[in-house]
Amino acid sequence: MKNAQDVLRRAVAGAVRRDPPALTVAQSWHRDLYAGCTLPVRYFAGEIRDSDPKFPELIGYEVAVGQAAGVPSLTVPAHLEAFEAAALEAVSVLDDAIPPAERPATAGIFGSVLRLAAEMHGEWVRIHPFANGNGRTARIWANWSLVRYGLPPVVRLRPRPAGDAYAMAAAASMTGDHTPMVSVLNTLIRNRLMAL
Repeated sequence: MKNAQDVLRRAVAGAVRRDPPALTVAQSWHRDLYAGCTLPVRYFAGEIRDSDPKFPELIGYEVAVGQAAGVPSLTVPAHLEAFEAAALEAVSVLDDAIPPAERPATAGIFGSVLRLAAEMHGEWVRIHPFANGNGRTARIWANWSLVRYGLPPVVRLRPRPAGDAYAMAAAASMTGDHTPMVSVLNTLIRNRLMAL
């Protein structure tokens, strides 16, 4: 639990600084989430499923969430490249629209931030780049996206958020449909803001 809290603090600090969204950042989060833990293979922390001969146990390492398969291991690098490019494009637009330390000024911009957080979360889950711990990393991405634009981090890292809504939204993300996660995040944020 301490590892997750430390990683979230670091991710929040990077979001506030408006660091660029990068695969290397997520890899460092993942390594730190598993710091001090015993793993079946040491490099399962931070290395991706692909065809890199330096990490033979990750070659052909296929994953599924329920009945939905993650993307095939051979295509993970290409999917991550597209993830990073889309994230960079989205934050460049939102960074121009929302000054640092401010919240979204209109409902439309608020919706765009929710969409970014849902897509960052959902695409990470769909790609499933790591052997394990993808959900926690996806939830860090969601919180990172919200905090970057003045909203509170509302997605619990561990255990995953309770209830059917989050589970169903994550399942929809495995098919590329991130709209249910937008709704979940909207509810979480509105509940948090009303409680302040």
